[in-house]
Amino acid sequence: MNKSDTIKMVSTLEMVGFLKTNGTQCRFVSLVSDTPVTKIKAACPFKNVRKVSKKIGLINANYNTSVRNRIAAIVGVELSEVEYTNGEVWYKHLTTEAGKNLPLVVNKNKDDGKHYIQYFPHSAESVYVCNGETIDKSVLEPYFYAEKPRPAYKPCVISLDLANICQLKASGVVIEMPKWEVASELLAD
Repeated sequence: MNKSDTIKMVSTLEMVGFLKTNGTQCRFVSLVSDTPVTKIKAACPFKNVRKVSKKIGLINANYNTSVRNRIAAIVGVELSEVEYTNGEVWYKHLTTEAGKNLPLVVNKNKDDGKHYIQYFPHSAESVYVCNGETIDKSVLEPYFYAEKPRPAYKPCVISLDLANICQLKASGVVIEMPKWEVASELLAD
C-alpha cells in the first residue's frame, strides 16, 4: 500500500462518514484501538489501565444467520430448519437509505453522540498500559471480573467506540487518528 493511501482524520464523525460510504458488504477490517479497561476490580493497584490492541474482524456479518448456522451444525439439521429470534440489545444500527444495516451502531436509549463499529472478532493481540508503562496481562488477571461463558451457538460480537480507534484499515484505505503514533509504538515493543 502506498503512503498516499493513508488518510489522516481528526474527528470520529469523519470515520462515521467513511463507514457510511464503505457499504454493507461483509468484509474483513483491521483495527488498532486504545480503550480504557473498565471491567477491573477496585482493589487493582494499577489505576487508569488501558488496553492497546491490534485486531482483525468481520463487519456487516448477519448475527442471526451466524447463530442459526451454529445451531444447525450443533443439532445436525439444515439451516432452513432453524428459527432464531434475536434478543434485546442496547444499540440500534444505522442504516442505508435502502434500509440495510451498516456496521455502525448507536445507543438506542440515549443520544450521547457516540458511534460504535460493530464487528465479529477474528484475531487480536493486545498490550496493557498504565501511565505509559506496559503491564503484563498475568499481573492484571487477578483483578479482572470473571466473564460469563458464552453459549456455543452465540458468536462474539464487539461494539467498539470509534473514539477509541487509532487506526482502521478497510477496503484498501488506511485511516489514522491522532493517537495512532503512540499506539503503534506500544504494539511494536
